[in-house]
Amino acid sequence: MAQEKHYEMQWDCQFCGTKKLLGKTHRFCTNCGAPQNPASRYYPSDEEKIAVEDHIFVGVDVTCPACNQLNSADSEFCQNCGSPLKGGVAAMTLSAQTAGEEGIFESSGSRDVTQEKFDSEMERVGVKKKNEGGGIPKWLPIAAVIGIVACIGIIWFVTRTVETTVNVTGHEWVRTTTIQEYSSFTESSWWNVPVAGDRVVRGICTSRQRDTRQVPDGETCRTVRSDRGDGTFSESQQCTTNYRSEPIYDDWCSYSGFRWEEGRELTLDGGLNDTPDWGNPNLNCANSAQVGCERVSSQVEVYDLLLKGTDGEYRCPLTAEAWKNAKIEQAFTLKVNALNKSIAQCDTLKAAG
Repeated sequence: MAQEKHYEMQWDCQFCGTKKLLGKTHRFCTNCGAPQNPASRYYPSDEEKIAVEDHIFVGVDVTCPACNQLNSADSEFCQNCGSPLKGGVAAMTLSAQTAGEEGIFESSGSRDVTQEKFDSEMERVGVKKKNEGGGIPKWLPIAAVIGIVACIGIIWFVTRTVETTVNVTGHEWVRTTTIQEYSSFTESSWWNVPVAGDRVVRGICTSRQRDTRQVPDGETCRTVRSDRGDGTFSESQQCTTNYRSEPIYDDWCSYSGFRWEEGRELTLDGGLNDTPDWGNPNLNCANSAQVGCERVSSQVEVYDLLLKGTDGEYRCPLTAEAWKNAKIEQAFTLKVNALNKSIAQCDTLKAAG
């Protein structure tokens, strides 16, 4: 990293108008003798900057709480009135600046301290926005709240429910058996990713991009200057590493073997007068790990109660016992969508009365 260099800030006298006074050298105006106001400091342009020689930085300047005189950070008592500097206010510093595309700094410009104080007060009382061009308008948070409330209202209106009375019109049950078949397979995977199955054999492998990594690729450097708060500023070069994407290749391989895979389904259905049954799946060489053999993978049963109300017909799943005990024409209450009454909430179904 290049050596850090130090230069003097500039300030303008707010009493006589003398401009471009030096922040460290001129603690008082060379024309009228008025004390330096640290709030008026600004960065000079490259053509105007004055190097600081053999200056030891001791910290940000402190303003005397009794007389507002500017003092060095290593002072315990005010050089003007002798009051203790404990509780004094640290001088305000400017934000760091970065050199333009051509590496040249322009002056940050003279500062109208009185106007800045006025603008700050107007902002505090809400008369002026902090950032005329990019600030957040006062109406925006209010509009956001109104929008959120409106969205909540719309969601409530669309999803609200009403209770209706329905009667049982029928019963239906469905039982589904899923059957797996033992078969050969061929699939591809990375060489180090396990493939599930029996007697798995790895076949031909080819190189394929698997990922991407970031590789350092030079640096981008810029010159930055920072207000040190004691009438001087530092100027140094700051560099960030550039990165480029580089592909990572690995072996993509084919695998073959044997395993149980989903094959067919056996579905049976009926009504209240039909005894629920899983049926006979007629498994081929049941549960034997040989090609073409079958086994039961899972069994699922659903008991639907058929209902009818003034606003529509519904189908709600119940437990086998509740489904069996529900009588034809028995009355139930059910919550349905207020806008689309064909949409029911079956978990709200309960016997009427």
